[in-house]
Amino acid sequence: MTSSAAPLTRLREETGASSVELLVFFPLLMLIILVTVQVALSWYGNEVAIATARETARVVREGGTTAAELAQAEADGAQYATRVGGGRALTHVNVHIAAVGDQARITVTGTSMDIIGGLAPGIEATITAPIETFREDT
Repeated sequence: MTSSAAPLTRLREETGASSVELLVFFPLLMLIILVTVQVALSWYGNEVAIATARETARVVREGGTTAAELAQAEADGAQYATRVGGGRALTHVNVHIAAVGDQARITVTGTSMDIIGGLAPGIEATITAPIETFREDT
């Protein structure tokens, strides 16, 4: 009788062990999933910022460098980021253009989407491009 009672006693001692394991590991699993999704959203926001900087650089390269034209290019860049990212991939978009000589430096900053409010990292992408100028043949 004692030989069959020992396995039953051991089974009774392990009752509920899987529930405790689930309580311990489930928050860790959820944290890993949330961090993975947040990294993916931040990567997507960075891609939108880079695409916006490239598109703005293309506009500046072909356009003029007066203050009004640069301000219009900055506004167009912010609209481009909203269009490409669907208005959510990159928020609080700020496009800044600095034209020095024959070079334009475009910096796009913003915030990526976040899962938990306020935990999204800031995004910044910078492109330096030459400004096309017409030079007559000499």
